[in-house]
Amino acid sequence: MKDYEISIKNAKEVSIYKTDNDTLVIPSSSAIETDKNNTEIKIKDVEEAVIGIPKEAGHIELSIEDASLTVKGISFERMEIDGKGKLVINLDDIAGSIDVNLIDGSAEMTVPSAYSFKARTEGKNNTIDCQAQEDAAAENIIELNGRNSTLLIRN
Repeated sequence: MKDYEISIKNAKEVSIYKTDNDTLVIPSSSAIETDKNNTEIKIKDVEEAVIGIPKEAGHIELSIEDASLTVKGISFERMEIDGKGKLVINLDDIAGSIDVNLIDGSAEMTVPSAYSFKARTEGKNNTIDCQAQEDAAAENIIELNGRNSTLLIRN
């Protein structure tokens, strides 16, 4: 499985979806560096960023700011969302653990009802308001890191 490091500047809408083969789909103005195990993508100055990656990934690291994020149809070992400001995160048909890293920010996350997870808070002065059903035995972890931030999780 390949790792993806995706940095997005100034996009208000970000969508990441699975491709049905080993294809990568990115905006034409993107910068990309790739090797055998890692792909680094830099996207800037687009209003909407639509990204297609293979349905199974290792580690996905995403850097976004004040954006709405949709992730659909992807399995990953871990997805790390490094955000600033306010994030709205919609997850659909996913598998894997998610870290949300914020400093003085807030995020609202909608998870599918079939997504089995447990929530965990790290960092300083962070709070999670979990309105979705947690499963203490789940392998998937949704973790809030950073400081002075909030995460709302719901179905």
